[in-house]
Amino acid sequence: MTDKEVLEQRLNLFQQDGWRELVDEYTKLAESLEKIYDIEDEKTLHMRRGQVSFLNMFINLEEATKLALEQLD
Repeated sequence: MTDKEVLEQRLNLFQQDGWRELVDEYTKLAESLEKIYDIEDEKTLHMRRGQVSFLNMFINLEEATKLALEQLD
């Protein structure tokens, strides 16, 4: 399977209702984790940053895929 085919299959996935629901859920989770008022120590801060970073990467996967596909053309 070529890179282009993989990216095109991913674009098909993004059209599914389940994907939209998952992105909405992860967006709400990321927004709740971005609140820093309840962080008590540096370790928790770094863990929270990692969680938010991962969630944002997932949430932005559709846009990143579209950009990667454009770069292949």
